[in-house]
Amino acid sequence: MPRYYWAGYLLCTLCAPVSSLISPSAVKNARAAQEVNALFSAAPSVEPATQTDIPPEEDQNHYDAVVVGGGPAGLLSAIMLAQKLPALSSLPSSGKRVVVYDRLVPPPPPDNVVYSTDVSKYYLLGIGHRGQNALKYFDVWDDVEKASVAVLGRRDWQPGKMKEEDGRITMSNKEVTSRVLARDKLVGVLKEVIETRYNDVIELKYGYQVDPITFGNEDATIDGEEAGPPVQLQVSQCTPISSDSDIEECSIENNQPRQVTTQFLIGADGAARGIANAMETADKEYRKQTNLFQRLFGKSKRLPFRVTRYDDDNQRVYKSIPICFPEHWPHDLNYSARSVNNRGTFEALPSDANGNYCALLLLRPDDVLASANCDPKVLREYFDTQFPQFSKLLGDEVMKDVAKKGASTLPSFRFAGPRHHEGGRTVILGDCVHTVKPYFGLGANTALEDVKILSQIFESIPELEKNIHRAPPEFTKQRAADSSALVKISRGMDRPGKIGTMRFVLPLILDSMFNKIAPKIFGPSMFGMFQKQNISFTQIQRKKRLDRLMQSVVIGTVLSSIGMGIGCSTKVLAKTLGMSTTVVRGSLAAFIGVAGFARSKLSKKESN
Repeated sequence: MPRYYWAGYLLCTLCAPVSSLISPSAVKNARAAQEVNALFSAAPSVEPATQTDIPPEEDQNHYDAVVVGGGPAGLLSAIMLAQKLPALSSLPSSGKRVVVYDRLVPPPPPDNVVYSTDVSKYYLLGIGHRGQNALKYFDVWDDVEKASVAVLGRRDWQPGKMKEEDGRITMSNKEVTSRVLARDKLVGVLKEVIETRYNDVIELKYGYQVDPITFGNEDATIDGEEAGPPVQLQVSQCTPISSDSDIEECSIENNQPRQVTTQFLIGADGAARGIANAMETADKEYRKQTNLFQRLFGKSKRLPFRVTRYDDDNQRVYKSIPICFPEHWPHDLNYSARSVNNRGTFEALPSDANGNYCALLLLRPDDVLASANCDPKVLREYFDTQFPQFSKLLGDEVMKDVAKKGASTLPSFRFAGPRHHEGGRTVILGDCVHTVKPYFGLGANTALEDVKILSQIFESIPELEKNIHRAPPEFTKQRAADSSALVKISRGMDRPGKIGTMRFVLPLILDSMFNKIAPKIFGPSMFGMFQKQNISFTQIQRKKRLDRLMQSVVIGTVLSSIGMGIGCSTKVLAKTLGMSTTVVRGSLAAFIGVAGFARSKLSKKESN
């Protein structure tokens, strides 16, 4: 599966006003690279680029639009621009209006056999209703659907349940059936769409790093009221450096960087966050050089830009495992099992319709099985004792390969805001503004939805070629709050220990109970809310807060009524027996305590 190979960026500090000056950043960023590897990959999906992989320099140095990032959101953005964006400038007859820059080499074509023969190399994405609606909006869903596999439900094994027949099948009742495919395969499909339908409009350039020089907002007035001059970018050839670790580095080729200008810039480079990092740096410089009055009422007033980063207090790492299920196992289910004491979790999704699955073994970072070159015999013993239903399907060579590889990390939660744009010509979208762990299938789907929202904004602006500067601030208005809500909701469902019980487990139980009792008043659980169409994450957040308030009122009222009933019953009983109320209450409390103790002892005896 592919990675967003990334590191920091070498930015050029040319003479420019403070509001648009970008300071240098390092090329290496180990911690960030580790976060990204887990979000979209379990192992490198492509060989490192060589000098021959890098396309030659082109003469064209101006484009109507530039997209930074060649992942699913980046390529869909390019398709959207080809469909919706009018000509913004005069270009040579042979010139392309849109260019996509990506630091990696392109993935294999979607029909390449490697997606079935080396399944653990490619991380799988589940495309739900948000992603499917976005892909349908741009008329590419049919192509993606052909390359994907339907997942119709789950088969779960609870801790301690290890026989094949112990797995409980729950069929999905979602309005939209989820489809699964390798992320690289999705990129390959979108790349083919571009090459066959939009080759005269879109140029794909691999092996390039892009660093903003200016965002074109130095001559603009109030944020979004004028576009300002074109965005200036520094484009450098680069080569991803292969490494046995999860840290990927990019080597900038020893050549003269080229400057490119554009009327519109989209940053969609995932958790690499090249454009977002430059925006954060520019905002810090701007605030250093201006006072509060200037920021609130001055000519260049703007919303702040900051990245909220959360420490990961529930860290998990994973190893990818290829597994082939026999014919009597359904090939359209998600298989899931948890070990005793919550040491590990086994999750598997189909890579094709023939029983080839990519499984992930989720572990704590300090687990001996998470280390590289761990003992395959120890790994086999762990599977035999905790996941025997899967162990019998894994050969010794697979065990050796899994034991040899190091574990990949999952990303930390973070979001950017309250601004998702810079001036009137730059927007950022996708994982660079809302990074979540890939547990609930929200990250990639929301990134594709971002593109759809931006397209609808374009469509709503009259004379777009003259008013393109209105789109970026409108995108912030429509998506910034949703990005924050998405990350906060997802993080709340990933908290450890007692916090996790209070923030995730207990709410699921309460939502299930109250929704069954009064479905018109109380919404379904958070998982059910995720499956609802035409509802934003902000609306989900508000609905759940209202549900919690009403649930608290109901529970409080019931407990108060029970307390009052017990008090009245105690007084009646005391009066009937001719005893004091205190003695009766104490006797009842003692009886309840003895009964509870006896019950626990009896349960332990039966279990032994």
